[in-house]
Order: sequence, then structure tokens, then C-alpha cells
Amino acid sequence: TETSFLQAESLLEEHPDSALQLLQTLPALQELSHKESARYALLLARATDKCEKSLLPCDSLLNLALNYYDNDEKERAVALLYKGRLEIEINSTKEAIAHLQEALTILKNYPKEIEIKRHTLSSLGNTYYRTSFFEEAIKAYQELYKYCITDKDKYIALNDISSYYCMTDNKDSTITTQHKALEYAIASKDSSMIAISKLNLSVYYDEFEELDSALYHAYSALQWFPSGKVPGNLYGHLGTLLFEKGDNPDSAIYYLNKNIENTTDITGKAAALLSLYDIEKEQGNYKAASAYLVYHVEILDSMYS
Repeated sequence: TETSFLQAESLLEEHPDSALQLLQTLPALQELSHKESARYALLLARATDKCEKSLLPCDSLLNLALNYYDNDEKERAVALLYKGRLEIEINSTKEAIAHLQEALTILKNYPKEIEIKRHTLSSLGNTYYRTSFFEEAIKAYQELYKYCITDKDKYIALNDISSYYCMTDNKDSTITTQHKALEYAIASKDSSMIAISKLNLSVYYDEFEELDSALYHAYSALQWFPSGKVPGNLYGHLGTLLFEKGDNPDSAIYYLNKNIENTTDITGKAAALLSLYDIEKEQGNYKAASAYLVYHVEILDSMYS
């Protein structure tokens, strides 16, 4: 069992899917000691989280780990991190915040555990942000940035900080911070990160009514996304910008339809359909406009139901 644990741990960073597969082949819990079961819980939660899978199957195991580790052990902080992320997943916001805060309290005694602290601050900041506690969110994001070492980590933290500035209508700080995030994305040589940063800049410029800059960065983002991985919301955003610009309705229609074809986000699809309705109505194509509007209303009815 110890050998399997060590092997899984060595695979976690580069090959989390292999680590998860290995952990799932281990003996049943009743064959493990309490110590082994608690360690297994942490490894399984980490592997599951890195594979971007639901943490719900880890719930009882994480409870076992929380019962096993003492209040001052760093392993308890790890268990609290993943328990908090699981609670975020099921919208138990109050419980998630409490567990993430408890993890940070424990980690004050472990200054070298930077990665755990970074993940905890990120989850806590995002939870505050989603629940509109913006001042608490920015404190967590700024604290997070202090613990960022790699270009990728700095990019992620600055993305979060720029979203706060945009939400609080601070134009200069929003744009400046997102351009800094773009610099770190470029330094990391990660095309997806560069594309997302440029898309964020486009969204922010649009928010602050600088349409030409918004269009420039939207087209640039489109060029940076790897082939076959362009998110549908970029097509929708670009189509909406072109509609706002008013110079090329055919291109606007093209990108909005690309959004509908390539998105799994039902609210994004509904928004694209409404924009298509507006364009066709403006051009006097009432039959096409009516069809888009009917589809839009059907989605709204479905969401309401």
C-alpha cells in the first residue's frame, strides 16, 4: 500500500489521470488502517481535483480524514481545502468559506506549504467573488498573489484581481492589471492562457465602451486559441461586438451562429439568439428574426421550468 501511495504521489503533478486510476485499484478501505485510509482520502481528492472531476465521491473519505487528523496538522488543512471545494460544488457556500478559513488558520504555522495556501486562497477568493463579497474577495486575491512563484500562477491571480477591478468600475486598474496578466501568459508560452487573457481584455474594453480595442483583442484571442478549442462564448462575444459596430452584419451573423453551434452554455446560446433576432429585425428579415426569437423564448421557458 505504501509503495502504491508513493507511486500515486509521484504521478500527481504530470499524470493525475494515471494517479487516479492507480488509487482506484487499491484494496477496499476496510483492509486499510485508519492512518492509511486518511492518507488515501487526501491522495484521491487531489487526483480527482486535478483531473477536474466531481469531488462528491470523496465526501465520506474526506470526513474520515478530518476526523483522523488533529486541528494543528497540515494534512487537516489539505482535507479542509478539498472539503471546501466539494462544498462549493454543491453550493454550500457558508460551509465552504468556514472550512477554507480554518485551513488558512492552520497553514499560518506552516510557512513552507505555499502550494496548499495558494490553492486555498484561490478557492476562498473565488467563493467570495461569486457571492458578491467583493472586498473580501480582493483581499484573498491580493494575498494569493504574494504566494505566486511561476508565471502561470501570477497570470491566474492577476486575472482574478482584474475581474474585481472591473466589477467595481475601476477602468484604469482593470486594464493595467489584465495587461500585466497577459505579459505573464506570454512569458509562460501557453497559447490558451494568452488567448483567454486577450479575450478578457476584449470583454473589459467592451465594458468600458472602447469598441475598437475590444474588437482588436477579440480577433487576436481567436488567433491564439488552439485549433478546435475555441470557446463558443468568444464567437458570441465577437459577433455581438460586430453588431454593435454596425459595419458588417453578415460577419456578426456568422460568428453568432458559430457561438450557437459550438457552445454548451445555454445562457450564452440564448443571448446569441437574441442578438441574431435584433440583427435580422434591423435588416427587415422578419421571418428569420421571428424564428430566432421563438428559439430564444423556448430556451428561456426551458430554463424557467
